[in-house]
Amino acid sequence: MYILGITCYAHESACSLIKNGEIVCVIEEERLNREKHKWKYPKLAIQECLNIESITIDDIDYITYFWKPWKEITGNMYHMLRYFPKSLNLLRSESGGNSLFFVRRFIMMMSIGKRIKKQFKLKHAPKIKFIEHHLAHAASSFFVSPYGKSAILTFDGRGESTSTMLSYGSGNTISKINETKVPHSLGHLYSAITDYLGFKSFYDEWKVMGLSAYGKETYVDDFKDLIIYLGSGKYLLNLKYFKFHTHGTTIWMSDYFLEKFGPKREYSDEYTQHTYDIALALQKLIEDIAVKIANDLYKITKSKNLCISGGVALNVLMNKSIVKNTPFENYFFQPVSNDAGPSFGSSLYYYHHILGHKRGFVFNSVYLGTEYSNKEIDKVLSTYNLNYKKTDNISKITAKHIAEGKIVGWFQGKMEAGPRALGNRSIVVDPRSKGMKDRLNKRVKKREFFRPFAPSVLEERVFDYFIMPKGQLSPYMMLVGDVINSKRDVIPAITHADNTARVHTVSKEINPKYWELIYEFERLTGVAVIINTSFNENEPIVHTPKQAVECFLRTDFDVLSIGDYIVTK
Repeated sequence: MYILGITCYAHESACSLIKNGEIVCVIEEERLNREKHKWKYPKLAIQECLNIESITIDDIDYITYFWKPWKEITGNMYHMLRYFPKSLNLLRSESGGNSLFFVRRFIMMMSIGKRIKKQFKLKHAPKIKFIEHHLAHAASSFFVSPYGKSAILTFDGRGESTSTMLSYGSGNTISKINETKVPHSLGHLYSAITDYLGFKSFYDEWKVMGLSAYGKETYVDDFKDLIIYLGSGKYLLNLKYFKFHTHGTTIWMSDYFLEKFGPKREYSDEYTQHTYDIALALQKLIEDIAVKIANDLYKITKSKNLCISGGVALNVLMNKSIVKNTPFENYFFQPVSNDAGPSFGSSLYYYHHILGHKRGFVFNSVYLGTEYSNKEIDKVLSTYNLNYKKTDNISKITAKHIAEGKIVGWFQGKMEAGPRALGNRSIVVDPRSKGMKDRLNKRVKKREFFRPFAPSVLEERVFDYFIMPKGQLSPYMMLVGDVINSKRDVIPAITHADNTARVHTVSKEINPKYWELIYEFERLTGVAVIINTSFNENEPIVHTPKQAVECFLRTDFDVLSIGDYIVTK
């Protein structure tokens, strides 16, 4: 049985394919159309998923969608009435938070079947199985976890009207416990402060997380007033600080907030200690509330297992706090926690919870995208005036280049699903030089100075370099570890301002070629760690050999390791 899962018209547009309950592929539309963070109908991704499995749309048994549009409409009507008459401003707002926008989105979502009919020239529009957003998030985590029973926590900006949901999974079912609804939202809180600090809300939250390492606790106590915790996993935003619930997301903060914490930073303004301190206050608040929610969820369920998903779950500092400060024994942080994840979450929910099929698939790899053969790669390379050669040991030769201080593009195997490169579409660099971080930020990634770089470390050696919360591994770069004191001068390029690192533990079983690369680097240098950052230049992560070559040529790369080929400038 094939089920096609689709996400679009919210955040990340994506398509996934499951076969008899097993995830076959997950593709984000931006990797194909090269439009970062666009939320269009995923025409290219749908076709790519079919191509990967060598099937046609006629082979699909069900199509699922990660949203119930009519539930969003009713939720927005309630919102308008509750905050009337100030909510009338939403009708005039130009932001994606206005009510007219939601009506337009409702029409687009209800027309998904028609879009598929048009794309594949079908006689009839297929019936779409609409799944509630947070249930799709919950399913994307629990149904692929190794746990038969588990507490489940999902939180993001918003679904139809839900922002945070506590639930419990048992076998092939998921049961809701309670939920918090917008405007009360940890995701919206983080987006609001992201905007206040001069960044792009909904997409630059990770920058604020990085900034927090430079902060002092000036505003930590004051920020506690932004949230009212109710207990049992529920909370309220203190709306006197906000304006987005009545004016849309072009005006996030109230005059009261601005009077208390100062004017909004503009994008071109210099970073000040105030910027850093606000970022830290926000991060501490998010961690505090998330820990309270998780602890209350434990009290309710008494489960030793916790599954977490949703956009907020990509906050690795928060994840570290949850692991350190809650009594759960086992944790599964679903790595495709952005809105690409509910593409397969909606399908798994339908397959297990609705159709009643037993579980058998356990998620152990994000390598769920397209793979290219050496023949296909060579065909691309031959069209450029490049210096390249084939080798029978790509890992060993690449490790030597890294040890020599060269910047290497690493393009291997299947593309990763989710927002993070995990060793198949990566830039890999020597972590021993402190100046390497600045070089990467300025000349390759072309991004802010404070953005840290993550280490990839051999799974067997992780505890030689990092103190991990409760001894957890981090195969999907979903946890932060503290760099051991004696190793901070050894790997300074990945040691952040607060002496932490967003760790990626590499398994020989799951990704043998990438593991071999780090192993060979250790043989040369004595260090079992390399820098790993996404293979891109202020654009979506590269997907095809052509994209990889073009990125290599226009940036400050020294070497491209693609398939079994070494390309040099």
